[in-house]
Amino acid sequence: MQAVLFKCPGQEWHWLGGMTLLERNLWLLEATGVDSALILHPPGDTLPSLTALPRKSRLELYGAAVEVAATDPLAILPALRFELRQPFLFLEANLLVDPRALETLLWQNPPCFLVLGNGADPAPVWRVGWFKAEHWPLGNKVLQRANRVSLTAVPPYHAELHAEVPPYCEKISNEKDLDRGWQLLIDRVAKRPADVIEQYVTLPLENWLVRKLCDTRVTPHLVALLSLAGALTAASLFYQGWLFLAVFLAWTAIVLDGATGKLARIKLITLPIGLLAHLVDFFPENAWYLTLAGNLAPRHGPAAWHMGLAIAGCNLSDRVIDALFARLKGKTLDEMSLFDRRFRLVGGCRNVYLLILCVGFLLGFPFCALQAVWSWAGVTLLIHLGRAGYHRLHH
Repeated sequence: MQAVLFKCPGQEWHWLGGMTLLERNLWLLEATGVDSALILHPPGDTLPSLTALPRKSRLELYGAAVEVAATDPLAILPALRFELRQPFLFLEANLLVDPRALETLLWQNPPCFLVLGNGADPAPVWRVGWFKAEHWPLGNKVLQRANRVSLTAVPPYHAELHAEVPPYCEKISNEKDLDRGWQLLIDRVAKRPADVIEQYVTLPLENWLVRKLCDTRVTPHLVALLSLAGALTAASLFYQGWLFLAVFLAWTAIVLDGATGKLARIKLITLPIGLLAHLVDFFPENAWYLTLAGNLAPRHGPAAWHMGLAIAGCNLSDRVIDALFARLKGKTLDEMSLFDRRFRLVGGCRNVYLLILCVGFLLGFPFCALQAVWSWAGVTLLIHLGRAGYHRLHH
């Protein structure tokens, strides 16, 4: 499978998310099965650097100095019949396209177009074409016999984000388009659902940080290491009794952790996944409660250790329930109903637990704060266990 990307005269090679849109599209096309791409650019124009991502592409790239009319780019098709094998995608280089939209288009039989709106307009606004060799001589007449795939027909559910997220396919031509493109990228990399603190406190910080880091050489792996270091330092400070500084560093680690995933998804960099990633995410958080218990144990006896261990046990059990439920149902428990989504806002999680601890520290009752965290972790586990059983039996 091949692709043809074109840039019309007068346009720039726009940058978005730490790379040119051309490079972003080439990586997305490679992920959908494209093995070679022809890049059409105006005579006298040069191709931008395609080295933003620290990995080697398998795509065969070809460039050709051809002037493509902005008002009728399909008119160039007859001149391409000696350049391409079949089938091929035809799209603008400065296009911000959702991978789901490309996948939906490729399910169709060519010729067809990805169009905006419902596609009923005689002259639809199209974004991507999907053709075979016999369609090359037709030029813009291919519109008359091509099928149309509306952007609204793309499945809205995003498996990685655990939510229904509207697909997008935007032409980027000016600064206003770039601002909208940034909003789309940031919004489409935020996993749902989130707790209330993440929605209103850490989320703006994460988005600001991601936007600052995208145009630098800072990698998601480095941010992940900083997050891990901050979380482990917070655990050490809990044990030493520097409670407020520990909470501050713990929340900093949470912000960095959220920024890590967003930065990786925006910059199309794959992070390690699987059991190791879950372990790295799980142990630093629970180290906070255990080290706090260790700090409180000399004054409150074994009860402090029992509560720290109980919190870690509840968190582990809760994760196991969620993982098993997602495997059985294909969705997380938090996505199943309005009640589950609402409870996720206040249910037991690291942000909520840190808020409880912070309030307890301010009032001068750290042991009572640890008790409150233990109680809410137990309530959360029981509710999730009951809801998982309910959905398993009734759906």
